[in-house]
Amino acid sequence: MSHIQAGSLDGPGGTTQSPARQGSARGWWRRTTGAMPTLAVFGLIAGVMHLGHHTGWKLSKISDLTGASTKQADDWCAEHLVPESQCVECNETLRLKPKSFGFCRKHGVAECVIDHPELAQVQGAPALPAYDTTLALGVLPRTENNSRNTLHKHVVQFASAAAVTKSGVDVEVVVERPMRDALVTNGELTFDPTQVAHLASRVSGTVAIVFKSLGSLVQQGDILALIDSAQVGQAKSQCLTSFVQLQVRRAHAERIQKAGSAIAGRTLIDAETALKETEIAAVSARQALLNLGFDLPAKLEEHDLNKLAEQLRTLGIPSWAWERLPTGARTSNLLPIVAPHSGMIVASDIVAGEVVDPTRALFTTADPQRLWLMLSVRQEDRQFVHPGLPVVFRAEGESREVAGQISWIGATIDEKTRTLPVRVEVDNSDIRLLDKSFGTARIVLRSEPRAVVVPHAAVQTTPDATFVFVRDKNYFTEGAPKIFHVRQVRLGAQDDNSVELLAGVLPGEVVVSKGSAVLLAQLLRGNLGAGCGCHEH
Repeated sequence: MSHIQAGSLDGPGGTTQSPARQGSARGWWRRTTGAMPTLAVFGLIAGVMHLGHHTGWKLSKISDLTGASTKQADDWCAEHLVPESQCVECNETLRLKPKSFGFCRKHGVAECVIDHPELAQVQGAPALPAYDTTLALGVLPRTENNSRNTLHKHVVQFASAAAVTKSGVDVEVVVERPMRDALVTNGELTFDPTQVAHLASRVSGTVAIVFKSLGSLVQQGDILALIDSAQVGQAKSQCLTSFVQLQVRRAHAERIQKAGSAIAGRTLIDAETALKETEIAAVSARQALLNLGFDLPAKLEEHDLNKLAEQLRTLGIPSWAWERLPTGARTSNLLPIVAPHSGMIVASDIVAGEVVDPTRALFTTADPQRLWLMLSVRQEDRQFVHPGLPVVFRAEGESREVAGQISWIGATIDEKTRTLPVRVEVDNSDIRLLDKSFGTARIVLRSEPRAVVVPHAAVQTTPDATFVFVRDKNYFTEGAPKIFHVRQVRLGAQDDNSVELLAGVLPGEVVVSKGSAVLLAQLLRGNLGAGCGCHEH
């Protein structure tokens, strides 16, 4: 009996297969037949996708399968940031546009509300400016608008009033209040130089006594101090001698004349000659005292000798001043320092016993109630300035303004600053303003009690136009779009808080103040696709 060994079974070709190879074949077949359903599913999906690609069929959205609506998500204007169904810029049927009047050459704005008040965004009858703004436009050069700028044809829209508030936008009403057009320049206050005196002794000497000090108010003729000078004593002595000789020789000549023929002619001639010489010496002696500042009484030389000597000794010194002098200082050498006009001593550097000379100022007096305001006006502004124009000035550190009028305009331009000097006389009766004070002056070219004004923040500019944003008059009407109209404006007078609008708005309209830059950014953003919408081509 033959034995069959493992691995020696005959296969189909007559050879015998082993049991291991038979098991492997059966496993492969089971795997292949098991994967058939999965392959069939993938094949079906591929066929569907191929068919959809060629027929344009798309899978339904999850929201459609679940029944949810996407209408709200799709209703949004990304260009103007409002629901597209409410966007008045994209859908012109949502807003009734007013008639277009084009560019106003007279006022320099598009769609001029002054000439066409029906464009005003106010409820009821609009109020026109109370003054002729065209005249005001010509007072100074004003920034102009480009007539081809077309941003005013658009509006800025918000989705809701809450969105306006959330954006930080605030509004203010266009009001009327006093404003003035003025040239602003630097100014310096100085004492009226015609009322300023720097007083010094006319001769060298020693200060005998001081009656007035720094800050003292003085009247014209007041004695401020007395100077003891030997030169003064000598001048008085010479004057006294010449006056005495004049009296003697005059009497001698008169006696000779009365004697007549009894006196030789030669003697009479000599007497008259001596009298003339004495008269000349007396005139010279009088003039020496006048040069020292003394005021001599008329016909002083005719007084009695003793009286003449006493008058010359106390010449120019009142009794009250003489009495205040120490006994040893009551000499003929005293020279008074006298105030030439009323005012105040604004500088003083003198004490009793001090040696002085003519080169040193002892007192400076000025009238503090009379000041000059010296302005430096730019050369290009000379055409607007003329005498009589009102000027207001505020010194540094002062809260109040002082007023005056231009009294003089210089004829020469300063070589360094290229400015023109202009003088204004200022009343300082309360002595509050100080000499050498600097500050800011405004030369008032026009004063308007009822100017149309808005806050500075309300005004926005592009390279060729100036705008404000005016709230639509139907803003609070239920269902009305929340829009702001773009208005070209012309600027007038300005101060620290407000700016006058000479064209573009009317009193009572409401403009965006805080946040107006946000609206300008949105306006420019919304018009980028049309070349910014700045110009018509």
